[in-house]
Amino acid sequence: MSNLTKYTEKAEKFYSEHKFKEAIYWYTRAISENSSADLYSERAVAFFHNNQLKESLEDMNRAQELEPARSYRYSSRAYIRDAMGDVEGAVKDYEKAVELDPDDAIAHNNLGLLIEKLGHHQKAKVFFDFADKLAQDQSGDPNATAERPRNIQTDLNKEKKGTTLGAEIAKVFSSGDQFNEFLRFVKNGFKHKS
Repeated sequence: MSNLTKYTEKAEKFYSEHKFKEAIYWYTRAISENSSADLYSERAVAFFHNNQLKESLEDMNRAQELEPARSYRYSSRAYIRDAMGDVEGAVKDYEKAVELDPDDAIAHNNLGLLIEKLGHHQKAKVFFDFADKLAQDQSGDPNATAERPRNIQTDLNKEKKGTTLGAEIAKVFSSGDQFNEFLRFVKNGFKHKS
């Protein structure tokens, strides 16, 4: 087993136990072996949960620099910027995210949320309507709507279950069944119904 694998597994274990300080330590060790965008992003999430927003933003910046053409990097950084009170910076990141991936319903929705936060309700409605149309097209459900309370980044706040954040997000948007399940989860107020 390589050091990278060992360090990453330890980081993920501590993260799943909500031991974010320890997870940060092991993600840092993993980054010393391979400074990938995914590792910076994972450590950024751990920093976020450890209330180290400045460090979280620095890692999200590094992940974005390593993968400047990946819309998810901008969406993730937008979430951190918004949490830090930089709504205008978050809007710019979501604008770039939807430019790179015009079919990302959640990024459109979140852009609408931020524009609404800035007091531009009519402009926000355009993004909400477009996000809803994309959600319907992607799920095949004519009643589907994009979520109104937060987004893709709910995964920043959700527990990991033996996989990376990026892999979980990719599953949601690459599988029609998982996307429909995600929409039901959102409609149920972010609670699983049995």
